[in-house]
Amino acid sequence: MAAEISISVQAAGFDPGAEYQHLRSGNYVDGATAMFVGNVRDFSPAESGEKNPVAVLELEHYPGMAESALTDIARQAAARWPLGRVRVIHRFGPLTAGEEIVFVGATSTHRQSAMDACAFIMDFLKSRAPFWKKEIGEGAEAGSWVQARHSDEDALKKW
Repeated sequence: MAAEISISVQAAGFDPGAEYQHLRSGNYVDGATAMFVGNVRDFSPAESGEKNPVAVLELEHYPGMAESALTDIARQAAARWPLGRVRVIHRFGPLTAGEEIVFVGATSTHRQSAMDACAFIMDFLKSRAPFWKKEIGEGAEAGSWVQARHSDEDALKKW
């Protein structure tokens, strides 16, 4: 049976608890649910090890292409592991410290499959989904675009 996949790219916030309930609702086959929730930090780690303060993280995306990329990543996960449900939410727009940016949830008959699928989806989402991040410091009008990190590309090598 194919996994039930649900993808949302949205400006509005989400409730991780409600998303968990949706993954579990009426799902008596899957014994495991794994989730990841990413939040906005109030700093950006610099290459030098310094922490640069961030007041706003602004996320941009390419509508249509972002949803397609996330769907493709979720389908790849469902082809690798026996998943029942997959839910991916990615926000866009201006976000402040503490706000949720991303939710990835996966259900499976066993925990390792659900956990591996979540990690796989996040690793590929960070490197392959068309989102761009701009960090804006307190009182600043302009920000700086976040560059791709080598560690994100390195994370893909394990898959």
